[in-house]
Amino acid sequence: MMICPECQHQQPESKIAVSTYCRSCSSHYKIIDGKAVTDSNIPKNPFASDRSRQVNSDEATEKAYEHKAHEAETPDEPQEAPAQPRSHSLELDRTVETLDQIDDLRAQLSKKVSSASQFFQRKIERRKVKCLDCEHEHDAPSEASSTLCPACGAYVSLKNYIINNHWNGRIETRGNVTIQKKAVVTDIIVRCHDIVVLGTLKGGIDCSGDITLNSHSKIMGQVSCRRLIIDKRANVAFANEVKCEEAIIDGHVTGHFVCRGKLHLKKKAVLNGNIVVANMTIDKGARHNGQISIQP
Repeated sequence: MMICPECQHQQPESKIAVSTYCRSCSSHYKIIDGKAVTDSNIPKNPFASDRSRQVNSDEATEKAYEHKAHEAETPDEPQEAPAQPRSHSLELDRTVETLDQIDDLRAQLSKKVSSASQFFQRKIERRKVKCLDCEHEHDAPSEASSTLCPACGAYVSLKNYIINNHWNGRIETRGNVTIQKKAVVTDIIVRCHDIVVLGTLKGGIDCSGDITLNSHSKIMGQVSCRRLIIDKRANVAFANEVKCEEAIIDGHVTGHFVCRGKLHLKKKAVLNGNIVVANMTIDKGARHNGQISIQP
């Protein structure tokens, strides 16, 4: 075994070797009589001393660990741990702070990924929309504010209206309309999806959904809808024929009806007018004055 004269590193060499390089510090030395001798013709390796100090430090560290292990095996008296250098303590604190920041960033990123995943996985609800021009029915997202008819390309508004005062402006939408108790709507034809009348309506209604009447109203214009609901507190007069697919009447009504489906007169209903209907149900206590024509 050869011992490097610079860093004291031991390494095996051939018996016939006359010179070699240290595999630890790369210093060149001669081999004379089986011993390593520094070659004076080659400059000294400037890193050899550092390597030597590192090797000595490593050996000292190993000895310290061995000593601590020996003390742990045979503890006699509790000893206080040596104080760490201040610079080393600051480095540890900075490392811990950095790790905490990384954990916080990971938690924030995880929340954002989770919310994004829930957004994309959320099922978008859709509803039927009838075109205001060609009456072609198509699907549209329930949260949309407008859509285009795929048949004729017309713009279809899906805006909702809540009317609290006097109103005589045009309303053309496939959204929903609510006429509050103190509101008055006159001289227009309301075109919408669903409409709830709690106030006064003097006009016409073209509704692709439900008409719910819960007040005293005189409807002067044309009325057409999918389903007509008249509450028991309502007193409604229709000047023109009412066309609907289904009707549920529980109030006082005057007018003629053409119902392509079922017409139901509840016990508080009073209907004055002629009826053309496919199917009819009359509860006990309901009254009807007029002609009935069953056309399935």
